[in-house]
Amino acid sequence: MKLTSLIFLFILFSTSVFAEKIFNAKSFELRNGLKVVVIENKRAPVVAQMLWYNFGSGVEENGKSGLAHFMEHLMFKGTKKFPDSYYSDFISKIGGSENAFTSYDYTAYYQVFPKYELEKIMQMESDRMVNLTLSEENVEIEKKVILEERFQRVESDPSAKLDESMRSILFPNHYYGRPIIGWKHEIENLGFDDVIKFYKKYYIPNNATLVLSGDVDFENVKKLSKKYFGKRKKGTPLIYESVIDPKLETSVMVEMRHPTVKQNIWKKFYRVISYKTSLRESLALEIGLKILASGSSSILYENLVNKKKVFSAVGGYYQGLTRGEGSVYFYAIPNKEIEFEKIDKIINDEIDTILKKGISKKRFEIEKKKFIFDSIYERDGVLNPAQSVGEAITIGIQLDDLESLNNKIVNISLQDVSTALRKFRDNNNFVIGELNN
Repeated sequence: MKLTSLIFLFILFSTSVFAEKIFNAKSFELRNGLKVVVIENKRAPVVAQMLWYNFGSGVEENGKSGLAHFMEHLMFKGTKKFPDSYYSDFISKIGGSENAFTSYDYTAYYQVFPKYELEKIMQMESDRMVNLTLSEENVEIEKKVILEERFQRVESDPSAKLDESMRSILFPNHYYGRPIIGWKHEIENLGFDDVIKFYKKYYIPNNATLVLSGDVDFENVKKLSKKYFGKRKKGTPLIYESVIDPKLETSVMVEMRHPTVKQNIWKKFYRVISYKTSLRESLALEIGLKILASGSSSILYENLVNKKKVFSAVGGYYQGLTRGEGSVYFYAIPNKEIEFEKIDKIINDEIDTILKKGISKKRFEIEKKKFIFDSIYERDGVLNPAQSVGEAITIGIQLDDLESLNNKIVNISLQDVSTALRKFRDNNNFVIGELNN
């Protein structure tokens, strides 16, 4: 699942609202270290439960890439009390839905279901935290599934293979340079003992945050959390080492040639600040990049696609919800064959011209309001609040800071955005990629 700017949902553009909290979330912590967040929304008798583990592929040992994602698959194999696919079958039977996803920094499991089944769902989620029943046979069967998934998502997709190579160069020292799904040869060598060791070490309550959103009652959640999750034993807490990548002092270009490529694509990946580093600077950068490069209404698209007709598409976006450094992804599809070094110069020159001319106050205000109003339609959902809050907390953003983001967003100035874009333009930590046949 792609996660982009979900943290900024539910912000109302009204001065009467800016003094209020966005989610009005309540939280507490069990004695075993499990954090619990409750977001009450009584508009429909539906609940979303998300259990966020504060680790993803980043905790994997060297040589064992893909283990966190592998474990995510195996969490659906059942326990002694709820064997095989009992959990999934039960959710389907009551008309609910479920899924899970692994990122570099977190692993999350979610269910959406009728409110009257809250206790049962919490019981089953708590049970699989520590009581999975795995065999060497089902581990080997699932490994084949994952290898096929890697083939479909990466091995058979030249663009994905290029992205994978570019990230490995952009983040030479950090786990962000290692694919979440894992390297093929390392997945093949993962075994039953690797899985069991990983499960017992990391799937503990003090590595997790439980978020419940929808038609729930805070006191009832507190009671049920203690009843089902409170009995789980505390383990050794996870401590992330601070890993910093070196500056990229050389110009790096990665080329991917494949006979199935029908359209040449230019890509450029940057290392930039994250929301954890600075909420204000990241907000300014994201708003600025939306004006500059997001979608067909962006300035780059208008100038280089509609007016000059150099490209059939051009754009970029920011991924800043990360524990470490964030990323910016740029791409362009030329209308005719152009040397890829020239594409980079065309785009850089265009950005320089835009920054020299300056972004108009009107354009800035429109984009800032759009940035806020686009989120209003998502307010009534039950899953999105759990997604936004859980992701933010798991990567290290404090709940109080998240609740007051509406104030921070409205206080972003045009000068903030201009400064962020100029800093971005001077950023030399990037890798350029070329996809062609």
